[in-house]
Amino acid sequence: MQIRLDDCVAVVTGASSGIGRAAALALAEAGADVCVQGYSHMADAEALAQAIVDRGRRAVAVKADVTRSDEVDRVVRTAVETLGGVDVAFANAGVFQMAALEETTDEIWNRHLTTNVTSAFFTARRVVPEMKKRGRGKLILNGSIFGAYGVPSAAAYCVTKMAIHGLTRALSIELAPHHINVNAVAPGNVVTPLNDVLYDYMAVQAGRPGDRDAGKAVLVKAYPRGRLGDVADIASMVVYLASDAADFITGQVMFVDGGYSAQ
Repeated sequence: MQIRLDDCVAVVTGASSGIGRAAALALAEAGADVCVQGYSHMADAEALAQAIVDRGRRAVAVKADVTRSDEVDRVVRTAVETLGGVDVAFANAGVFQMAALEETTDEIWNRHLTTNVTSAFFTARRVVPEMKKRGRGKLILNGSIFGAYGVPSAAAYCVTKMAIHGLTRALSIELAPHHINVNAVAPGNVVTPLNDVLYDYMAVQAGRPGDRDAGKAVLVKAYPRGRLGDVADIASMVVYLASDAADFITGQVMFVDGGYSAQ
């Protein structure tokens, strides 16, 4: 079975690097035109859009703060005006900072909530009307194994990913009559710059402060597949959930974690 997304338009938030970038490229390679959102690293987002164009698809990069509803509106409006609509959305924007409870400041807490949860809600609220116009759609949220397990010094992040899993299930029921599928991808540990803070933390726990490779080695032992994730592992699931092959899948949190959650 070949999975294709020909003539689909996808919106990807947090697309400048990591999972978002890989997902945007994979969606384009499957045939989709892509609107990529960036903010702090717009040069990377612009380069991504050009890479998509070089692959023969249309693309547009939009600078926006997705914690603000008016800026999310601008992202989606640009996708509609430039690319013709929205069929698929991957709400991927997120932050991750480790801090013990007493060290979790108001700023850290609020930044996690607004970036990881509020932005996903704003994205869903804005893309769904466009999907309804087309009679169907695929909304994919980025969860995490941290949304299913308690992790020391990561309360803010865990809470936000638990919220994403709950939002996925609630929206899936509400939107099913409109032929809009809502699912979450829940990555295990994926090697991206976002996770450097975790590798640093694990290195300290292993008595090897500053040695990120030592931190990664500790984490690898927790994964039955014997390796950490790659962005391509997650991008493949995003493309699958965006495709017709996943039409009967909705309300699910799809763990892509090398067997971690099976233990």
